[in-house]
Amino acid sequence: MNKSHIAKYICAGLGLCSISAQASGLLLQEAVTANAGTASAGDGVYTDSAASSWMNPATMAFMANKLTTINVMVLDLEMDYHDKGYHGELPDYTDTGDASGNTTLPALSVFYTRALNDKWSVGLNFAGTGGSAIDYGKEWDGANHLTEADMSIAQLNPNLSYKINDNVSLGLGAQISYATLEVATTGINIDEGDDIAYGYTLGLMYQQPRWSLGLSYRSKVTHEFTDLDVTLLLDEPMPSIVGTELITPSLFDLSGRVQVTPKLTLLSSLQQHKWSQYGETPVYHEELNQMTTAPQGINRDWDDVYKYALGGEYILNNDWTVKAGVAYSTSPQDDATKQWVDMPVGKAYRYSLGAKTKWNNTNIDFFYEYADLGNVDIDRTGKAYTQIYGSFAGEIHFFGISFSF
Repeated sequence: MNKSHIAKYICAGLGLCSISAQASGLLLQEAVTANAGTASAGDGVYTDSAASSWMNPATMAFMANKLTTINVMVLDLEMDYHDKGYHGELPDYTDTGDASGNTTLPALSVFYTRALNDKWSVGLNFAGTGGSAIDYGKEWDGANHLTEADMSIAQLNPNLSYKINDNVSLGLGAQISYATLEVATTGINIDEGDDIAYGYTLGLMYQQPRWSLGLSYRSKVTHEFTDLDVTLLLDEPMPSIVGTELITPSLFDLSGRVQVTPKLTLLSSLQQHKWSQYGETPVYHEELNQMTTAPQGINRDWDDVYKYALGGEYILNNDWTVKAGVAYSTSPQDDATKQWVDMPVGKAYRYSLGAKTKWNNTNIDFFYEYADLGNVDIDRTGKAYTQIYGSFAGEIHFFGISFSF
């Protein structure tokens, strides 16, 4: 097998790395949500849960003197591929390679905040912020690009906040991120690799008794996998050393809270996920003991994603508060010729319901969320090494409970 063919198979497989980064935005943001029952609306100002410090560390200044939140969640992802068929120059729309992949993942996150005095507060968060484990099998039309993948991202976030006065606080935090990756296609096996990367978080909060605003920024985190062991399965097995990059994009969040009546509170969030930082998935291979750019990378050319969330809480009685929310995320890529099998991306809608009660000194939150990932067309017939022509449809069910004490 010549070097150009080897590079094509390696690049096809390593393009899968991006599924983990995209999962941090699409699959597991709910694992670090402070108020999942409202579709994450108002997370940057919600002070009843220590998990708000993940989005905005400035919120810690307005929390209880000591607060611990434990989030437990299970997600069920269904991703279906419908092959439209491609034979020769024109598609014939015959079903020749459909596929269905399912992921069921648990997630556990722990958040802790503590006031040192009337000005300074500290916190520590540990959360699984991204991940996927999916198996499409070896019979579908894109099996030479993906049969199965298993990857995850977890973060440790130490935080610090300073209360300027009764209304204003500032926050600063660090992101210590750990990622693992293992993928396979019909042509290659990529053994598990891991990496540690770093970032930071900034936050500002202004609070009045009946309303509040929060502005926060989470920096981009880039994982560099430089020593992935790859075994080529075509012809004679051939080992190789390759590398790639995986990013979690920077994120801006503007959150608000308004107490409309003594029983009704409205929450909102506007977020910008800087996926324009993700122009391509670079792929490197070892040649003459040096890592050099392979001739084929995965061109993403993604746009920034904007997420709009609106939710509310209503106090039913002394024991129960009910919640609901909706969220809409724009699509990072609408060009079918630039979609890829690792994580086809489009606009997404989220619908959430929740309820909160209290047991002794512990607040207990239950939530269910449904995410409609829509239909995403893919047309890679212009590439010599793939003829994928079809559409993906995806949905996610989230079930969760959190304890704050």
